[in-house]
Amino acid sequence: MTDAYNYDDLEPLPLNLEGVNVATIMYSDEYKHTLGLLRALQAKKEYSDRALALTADAIALNAAHYTLWQYRYHNVIELKKDIDAELNWVEDIAIDNPKNYQIWHYRQMLLEYWGKKDAKREFPIIETMLDDDTKNYHVWSYRKWVVQWTGQWEQELSFVEKFIERDVYNNSAWSHRFFAVFGLGLDQVTDQVFEREVKYAKEQIALAPHNVSSWNYLIGVFNKLNKPLAPLKDFASQYATITDSMTPIQSIPALELLTKIYKTSEPDLAIKGYELLGSKYDTIRRNYWDYQKSLIVQTN
Repeated sequence: MTDAYNYDDLEPLPLNLEGVNVATIMYSDEYKHTLGLLRALQAKKEYSDRALALTADAIALNAAHYTLWQYRYHNVIELKKDIDAELNWVEDIAIDNPKNYQIWHYRQMLLEYWGKKDAKREFPIIETMLDDDTKNYHVWSYRKWVVQWTGQWEQELSFVEKFIERDVYNNSAWSHRFFAVFGLGLDQVTDQVFEREVKYAKEQIALAPHNVSSWNYLIGVFNKLNKPLAPLKDFASQYATITDSMTPIQSIPALELLTKIYKTSEPDLAIKGYELLGSKYDTIRRNYWDYQKSLIVQTN
């Protein structure tokens, strides 16, 4: 614990560990003492430099503790601390705690209070974190918030393409691309944009035909714009066939798509497709495919 401030006037409060616990956590004496002092400070509603310093010590011990971040935030605001300096401090914490949600929520609160809508302030730390873990859900979610809050969308496609090129199976990156394309509203999605996205998805599917993420993106683009899937029949047929059950398929998602297309146009082929999925290619979901087949049988 920091020696810069004196806490002798405080009586540490217990951590409220009484009651029935399924699994009792064996906190260290340092942790219990530090949190006990913080609880005492909170009880007296003290906002001070020593309280702020103590939150840093406590966060170093447990960065996932939501209440610590809330108390630190109120200290920063009440003491009118430099928000830019605080954001820099949080960056150091983030690097050591990459999976921590609280950090990104804290940054969001600071930026909303500060009011400076400059995405360039946030993009470097986001990219650093994603370079280290390209599927970090909390960081991707935070980037979405930053883009929406600042209104700075223009760089998102080029940004996310780097991550798809790096790993075409990165579902987080595909999800972010969908956000980048459709986030401003359907009125911004022209026929040219639609064709571009279809072409891009098909190119990525060609690199990894079994990749569910790229197929889902392709289908998602059609569904988002309420376009029928039938025009994708020839493309999907390059990777799967229903009519020739002896020919091995190259892509289970392609077989799923073909079966879905055939549901309305050729139900007999759709039934055969569900049988192939359930008995041969996707047996773990056999019950689901049997159910889908039964729906066709009931209506025909």
